[in-house]
Amino acid sequence: MKVELRDVLMPDLQGAEEITIGAWSKKQGERVAEGETLMEAHTDKVNAEIPSPVTGKVEELLLHVGDAVKPGQPIARILPE
Repeated sequence: MKVELRDVLMPDLQGAEEITIGAWSKKQGERVAEGETLMEAHTDKVNAEIPSPVTGKVEELLLHVGDAVKPGQPIARILPE
């Protein structure tokens, strides 16, 4: 059975149109547990910790600290366990 990478999407943060990557809590190649903080995000209204939707290995971080994204945009890829 082939396991496929899972895209992590930026959630909607209080209706913000643009969200800034504040910091990554995990690096590429590290293991992350479901619900564990994957990154910090900032808007003009809120700072939030974004949790991992699955347990697995962080295969790819698609953005850098300081990059701006829209809700629903992929931010990382995780290989589920």
